[in-house]
Amino acid sequence: MKKALFALLLLTPTMAIAQHAPAAEHTDPATTKTREIALAGGDNFRDIGGYRTKDGHSVVWGKLYRSASVGRYTADDQALVRKLGVGSIIDLRSTRERQADKMPWMQGSELGYWARDYDLSGGNLGALFAQGAKLDATVMRDVMIHGYRGFPKEQAASYRMLFERLLASDNAVIVNCTAGKDRTGLGVALVLSALGVPYDTIMEDYLLSNSMLDMEALRADAGMNAAMSALPADVAKPLLGVERAYLDAAFDQIRKDYGDVDTYLARELGVDSKALQRLRKQMLR
Repeated sequence: MKKALFALLLLTPTMAIAQHAPAAEHTDPATTKTREIALAGGDNFRDIGGYRTKDGHSVVWGKLYRSASVGRYTADDQALVRKLGVGSIIDLRSTRERQADKMPWMQGSELGYWARDYDLSGGNLGALFAQGAKLDATVMRDVMIHGYRGFPKEQAASYRMLFERLLASDNAVIVNCTAGKDRTGLGVALVLSALGVPYDTIMEDYLLSNSMLDMEALRADAGMNAAMSALPADVAKPLLGVERAYLDAAFDQIRKDYGDVDTYLARELGVDSKALQRLRKQMLR
């Protein structure tokens, strides 16, 4: 049940979110750079530059962007991406999610688009939601925590490519999934951790998705499973947002399985100590 419910959220389109997203701004006071970049057809698009590391460096701006689905970018959005000097797009969405794109503009482009074919098992969702009376916020939160514990291994191939592209050139990279909050959230957290950004700061960036996404619009999206849309707001909330416990669960699982994040990076993602030095040289100032 946990796996099936978690898969439902990840397979949910978010095309309605961009039109309803709150106009929150998150600015680096030292540079007055605005972290969030508004897109007409995209959402939750932001620069992860400016964060300070434990040893006093800061992440360069314009190197890594995180985003919800790139599959709905308008022509203007696409032009902006090119203007930002993007050289790679790492798409964490599953095969089924990508099939919903009506105009897959990024495929075959010069932007170094990468995705992999895999599927999330949704199980018999109709039967699960027929038990709606038994589903509550505690169950949903447990579903998310369970899903996050599986991410480090399930998404390792994608995270490996994310690091490879960041190391390959000075061009900017976009990493995205459907809502840009879960698979993308952990991927960005791993990059920031590799750069030496304190965990509290990493968590701050992760939690920004709660103010970048309009949860009511996400719930009401016409593309969402009708039974999911009918869930009470308090029951749906743990699925639609992000919480500290989710990211904590992923990092806790990494420590249990590998001892520490650096060992995980080396064993699963091929990012050893030399690669870490190169990454820091490229992404820190």
